[in-house]
Amino acid sequence: MIWWAEQPGRAQSERNAIGDLAESSPWLVNVEMRLVGTQLAFDFDLEVGERTIPLTLVYPDFFPDAAPSILTRNPELLSGHQYGPSGELCLEHRPDNWTPDVTGAMMIESAHRLLSSEYETGRPAPADHRTTRAQRMRYSAFRFLFSRDTLTGLGSLAEGEVAEAQMQEQDVAGTYVAQLSRIGSEDAPLWSETKKRGGYVRSFPAVVVRVPGGCGRASKDFDELKALLWAHGHSGLATDLKDGSDLVGIVLFDGKRIHVPMVFGDPGARKLISYDAVFAEADGVRLDPEYERLKTSKVAIVGCGSVGSKVAVQLARSGVGSFVLVDGDVLSAGNLVRNELDWRSVGVHKAPALGARLMEVNADCTFTARTNPLGGQESGAMAAATMAAIETCDLIVDATADPGVFNLCSAIARRAEKPMCWAQVFGGGAGGIVVRLRPNLDPTPLTARQRIEAWYAEQGVNWPDDGSAKPYEDPGTEGVPLIADDADVAVIASHLSRFAIDLLARPEATTFPYSAYVIGLSDRWLFTAPFDVRPIDLGASDAWGVQPGTVDIAALKELLADLTTKKNDED
Repeated sequence: MIWWAEQPGRAQSERNAIGDLAESSPWLVNVEMRLVGTQLAFDFDLEVGERTIPLTLVYPDFFPDAAPSILTRNPELLSGHQYGPSGELCLEHRPDNWTPDVTGAMMIESAHRLLSSEYETGRPAPADHRTTRAQRMRYSAFRFLFSRDTLTGLGSLAEGEVAEAQMQEQDVAGTYVAQLSRIGSEDAPLWSETKKRGGYVRSFPAVVVRVPGGCGRASKDFDELKALLWAHGHSGLATDLKDGSDLVGIVLFDGKRIHVPMVFGDPGARKLISYDAVFAEADGVRLDPEYERLKTSKVAIVGCGSVGSKVAVQLARSGVGSFVLVDGDVLSAGNLVRNELDWRSVGVHKAPALGARLMEVNADCTFTARTNPLGGQESGAMAAATMAAIETCDLIVDATADPGVFNLCSAIARRAEKPMCWAQVFGGGAGGIVVRLRPNLDPTPLTARQRIEAWYAEQGVNWPDDGSAKPYEDPGTEGVPLIADDADVAVIASHLSRFAIDLLARPEATTFPYSAYVIGLSDRWLFTAPFDVRPIDLGASDAWGVQPGTVDIAALKELLADLTTKKNDED
């Protein structure tokens, strides 16, 4: 897009306005129009006091919908309102308040007002805008995260006290992010970080120094740090740092502020890097207060594939405190088109890999990973242990779309009277179904499934015979992958997560009038348009739990007698 070619009239008016300004203003001289690549630009000089300041006005490609820039032609810091020595001036007209009726001539006038006022007063002009923390940190490559808990740990040291410590650091997209992982020795820590960063981190020794209030300050080089330590009675530490060769993090805390220099280099020629301290505490409540209940909830995710992995991460983000993750499969490269996991987990069993991902999202959650497939060809003892682990959960989520696994999950849910949710994504981007079942409020899982199948039949619309996965068809029977993209799966998984959260956060009520919804993502099958949603009335509840009268008392007595006799014979 070349705006001046598309709008030559506006370009001509811009040129005329700058020419008129130069004619009427003796402080604007030597105006010349040129191209910088394809961008229209005007070089000009401002006469400010006894100085002549060479500047350039550059129009962006999206002018007049975007603001022009005024930059110095000689790299120097002209003003406190400038983005670095080679950067543009921050003027009255900026991207945050720009309107298309502002002209380049008005920008030049603004630049003159800024520079002349600062020249006359010798002080920076008053600022009428605020920069965000993210803007201030844009060029910071080293950052130190701390929280209220970190401040509590640092505050446990008395003024003047020095303690050994450990830091951990992670390279994230070229930014080095560090944390204090403990204060004190490894065997007897005074304080430990409970929310450590996930993924690959490197650890290195650190020293925490509690300095008097108001005495903490940043050091521009090692000599300044050494002088600071000497001034507060830590000459021995300063000498050890000077003569050492190891990488050592120094955490200076004065009761309020944290300064973190990293010391490195050869003995006697030590250098330092300063980290920007970043308060990493949550900045406000983002979840419904009812979600507090999720912290004590335990959820079984049976199937850690495309749907299950997304549901697990969404529940972890919502605060669920514990998971049982069941999947016997290994993540392959082909799974990455839909799974929540990434290349770092390819070749790893899905269940433990997903568990590690959950802890990256929610450091407070815990998980148990079961790598035997439920209903697979495994030892009976291993299968029983997995089913027992599922039974301990407050909610069972079947994300496998496998009829055999569904039957086993259904049996556990019915017998233990535990709520169950499940979903299935239909092939070809058609949509999917989400279901939630509450003990003694909704039908048991097998009954619910029969009623859903009957509802499908009542619609009188045949499933497209194009090889797509049909409702309740086993996707693994012929080894044909499900045709659906990540967005298709994410829609169905998110609705399933909403069901799960509703069950856990509001056990005595619900925001959903129905317990099953068929969700359309295209105009296929019975759907008339994308986002066509059809609720299914599952009807009355039936027999949850182990029903009275199903136990053969006589047979049970006979079995116990035989076992007792056998035990006595062995003794």
